[in-house]
Amino acid sequence: MTNRLSRALGTSALALAWLAAANPAAAQDQAANAADDRDTIVVTAQRKSENIQAVPIAITALNAEALQAARIEDGKDLQFNAPNVTLSANRNLTIRGVGSQSFGGTGDTNIGILVNGVFLQSGSTFGEFFDMERIEVLRGPQGTLFGRNTTGGAINFITRRPTKDFEGYVELQGESPRGIRANAAINIPIAQGIYQRFAANYINRDGYTRNLLDNTKIDGRNQFTLRSSTRIEPSSSTTIDLTLTYFKEDSDRQNAAKSLCTPDAQFGCSPNSAGTAFPTTNFPIDNFLLPGVVRAGTFATNPPGLRDVRIDVRPFQRAEDFLGTLEITQELGALTLTSLTGFRDGHNTSERDFDQGFRPNAFNPGTFGSRVVPDAGNGNGVLTYLLSGRPVTTTDYRTSQTGGGSQKQFSQELRLASRFDGRFNFIFGGFYMNSRGSGFVDTWTPANGLLGAVSKFDTRLGQVKSYAVFGEAYVDITDTLKLTGGLRYTHDEKRIETASGTFALNPYFIGRAEFDKVTGRAVVNWAPKLSFTQETNVYLSFSRGFKSGGFNPGNNTIPLFESEEIDALELGMKNSFLDGKGRLNLALFNYDYANLIVGNLVGTAVANTNIPKSRVRGFEAELVYNPVPPLRLEASLGLLDAEIRSDFLSADPSRGNARFQLRGNQLPNAPRRTLKLAAEYTVDAGDGWTVRPRVDFYSQSGFHSREFNLPADRVGSWSQLDASLVIANSDKDWSLTAFVKNLTNDDSITFLEVNSNLVGSFRSAFLLDPRTVGLALRIGFH
Repeated sequence: MTNRLSRALGTSALALAWLAAANPAAAQDQAANAADDRDTIVVTAQRKSENIQAVPIAITALNAEALQAARIEDGKDLQFNAPNVTLSANRNLTIRGVGSQSFGGTGDTNIGILVNGVFLQSGSTFGEFFDMERIEVLRGPQGTLFGRNTTGGAINFITRRPTKDFEGYVELQGESPRGIRANAAINIPIAQGIYQRFAANYINRDGYTRNLLDNTKIDGRNQFTLRSSTRIEPSSSTTIDLTLTYFKEDSDRQNAAKSLCTPDAQFGCSPNSAGTAFPTTNFPIDNFLLPGVVRAGTFATNPPGLRDVRIDVRPFQRAEDFLGTLEITQELGALTLTSLTGFRDGHNTSERDFDQGFRPNAFNPGTFGSRVVPDAGNGNGVLTYLLSGRPVTTTDYRTSQTGGGSQKQFSQELRLASRFDGRFNFIFGGFYMNSRGSGFVDTWTPANGLLGAVSKFDTRLGQVKSYAVFGEAYVDITDTLKLTGGLRYTHDEKRIETASGTFALNPYFIGRAEFDKVTGRAVVNWAPKLSFTQETNVYLSFSRGFKSGGFNPGNNTIPLFESEEIDALELGMKNSFLDGKGRLNLALFNYDYANLIVGNLVGTAVANTNIPKSRVRGFEAELVYNPVPPLRLEASLGLLDAEIRSDFLSADPSRGNARFQLRGNQLPNAPRRTLKLAAEYTVDAGDGWTVRPRVDFYSQSGFHSREFNLPADRVGSWSQLDASLVIANSDKDWSLTAFVKNLTNDDSITFLEVNSNLVGSFRSAFLLDPRTVGLALRIGFH
């Protein structure tokens, strides 16, 4: 990976050297630095630059100033700033109740993650947000404008592009609990029409979880990201943007903070509640493979605090990822031809304590059939078994889970867009993607002895090839009435080579499948002249989203699951009022879902299945209001009702694989309400000095983390309060920010993940960060 980074940076340097010897035409100053004003946001949600208020799509756009003001540093912060957007398990985004609930390397995401317009099939691992131009959150099915189709929405991360001005900044941030963050960027005009920008991000912080067994902190971060951006303008009609990003992490991260369980004699952990205890009965796998050997009820006490654990395997996560994007834009009179190329190559490995507990002196000595368990001399049995593939000899019951994977992707998109002076315009494009991934998960318990992992998954190949053509046509019926019609044809080819087993892998299942679908979008857009608003945009849209099916990794019994579709009807209104002091955007929507894909762990296999019919209804409101120039008020509200509407019996692994009726249940990860409130006041202190206090509040109602809607899977309502104080000098281009996140220091659970029924189906709890107090100094230069 280090050689790959060197080659990538060398490519950037070679491009600069080549063009430095050329004689490019005078560069035109692009609008990369535009939108310092948070209320005049230019977006490319429709693949062209438009004011956000003119776009007939429910979209939240956050430019650089908005990201800095609200201190939006990662996905957990992003969910606080868009209605009906949640981040489950601190990794999976859900928009309007639509998110990725499936498992497997050939499964597609419901929410498209794009970096500079390039779709990432396996999501993003590129660290925190830094040196961003803006982030666009599009709600609703996408596909007639983007290279890859999605059913729930898309999030496009647009990084800062190079400009003709020499400038940059350095930002240093210290935090408590102990943490250091650093961001830096420098923009260099190499020659006329050749511009280069370098940016970097570094994080090193202690973990937020305390291991009482050895009094250490875990779940920390140690990572960095490097980015090189090159802009070349060989003529006034040609723009070439090459962006190279490299990410590396070596952390003691453990995604879930703690295991939760209320002991249950039948299932190990009760489906009716999730307390801070451990099973008092042996795991089914131990009763089967180690009969009589394992003592029940030997777990040490599970600490009551959600950020306190007692574990005997220290977690780690290591990852490297590289992403290259190349965008070439050629103006051809009234037409614009755009080529967008993406390349990705990454890998990761991890290890964690599987049962999240400590279980000393857990074995009986003696003879059990053909097995002889020696006595340690104190009445405790001694076992030798593999832990993370390494033999250990101990009286303790220890477990671990190791995993890893890789992802490679190449994509190519071509678009032709018009900007005629008349009433008709269009955009037409084609897309190709080839994504190849692999992954393994091995679970180690004393039951495996020296034979191998007690549970093994391996997908040595999960490949997705996608071909698509898409386009939209725009007709201005009158000066205030506009029609939009879009179509898309998608052809996906998927292949998997996967196996699972106990101790050793069973023979690999090799599967191939193809999926085809025509989808589309139709919009009526009306811009009436009203006496009480400066601008009003009313739109009614219908769109159909599509997510192709795939394979269940490690499951030869039920190898394939079907595609899902969504029909979305939306009525929206965007308003600017009171001489531009206010902006109010509203949306009502109704989704009819067919074959929603959900997944569960069943023993050593994955079972993705399709729920025939579901319905999602909701409302959204976003308000920005400046009653007087120093005061800014922000609010957003999301209301949601996401319900399974068909009779459907589904097997629940956490309850002995018994089948239960799902009709009338709420969809997982779909809180009925999300609310964001913010206020800031800017004091002009003279001579370029300003002082700006700001308060942000977010809350959401509870939801279920699985479609079975069990009490043990219920995530309660929670809220977060943040505050900051910024002292800045615009003349000297520096600022000092004091901030506190999670002011009330609540240990909010954001998701509960059910583990395998072989080990009692305990719940893994994912948490928001604790109260974090920090000071950030930013110094710019020109």
